[in-house]
Amino acid sequence: MIKEALPMPSKLTPRFKKPGATDPRLLIGVFIVVLSLLGVLGIIRATNQTEPFYALTADVGIGEHVTTQNLTVVDARLAGSSKQYISADQPIAPGTVAKRPLVSGELLAASAITTDLKEGRRLVTLLKDQYAVADFQAGDRVDIWVASKVEGSNTYNEPRAIAEGAEIHSVTPQESIIGGTGQSAVELWVESDLLSPVLAASSDGSVINIVPSTYKAGQ
Repeated sequence: MIKEALPMPSKLTPRFKKPGATDPRLLIGVFIVVLSLLGVLGIIRATNQTEPFYALTADVGIGEHVTTQNLTVVDARLAGSSKQYISADQPIAPGTVAKRPLVSGELLAASAITTDLKEGRRLVTLLKDQYAVADFQAGDRVDIWVASKVEGSNTYNEPRAIAEGAEIHSVTPQESIIGGTGQSAVELWVESDLLSPVLAASSDGSVINIVPSTYKAGQ
């Protein structure tokens, strides 16, 4: 028996209907793609955002003035460490001086400058073991003792005091990207004529110690 062929449908059933431009599913898909692209662009812009900061155009020594004459403005991306540096949106206060040697090209750190000047005295910074200076604080008076290295030997001369009654300006624990360094930066006010020997001792391999001073006000 020959079966009669069934007639072919003249059009697609609704189940196989091609999506049109107004199909909600297509519109939702396009919206998701656009939203994803905008999100990616937003992340790229956020991670590449820069801010203006001051940078040194010349070397500046301890106690020397920091002004717009030895600064320039650079754009930098510092993320979470931006508060450690001086934004170019902030004016440099008159009388600002360096608390430590500044090198041309480096960003101007907030901890590297001050307007707190002491007549006849200069600021000097010594790096000391964090635990050795843990009990010191701003305003304390200390004596600076130095044991110089014997030339051509690994031994040291008898320690001697090279500065008496130096005033501690600040004690700041030092940190690196991976954590603490175990050292603290001790900023000291010393008489101007003592700045040179203190700096020389800190750079020639001498052992430097600071001890509580017998200094009394009026001396």
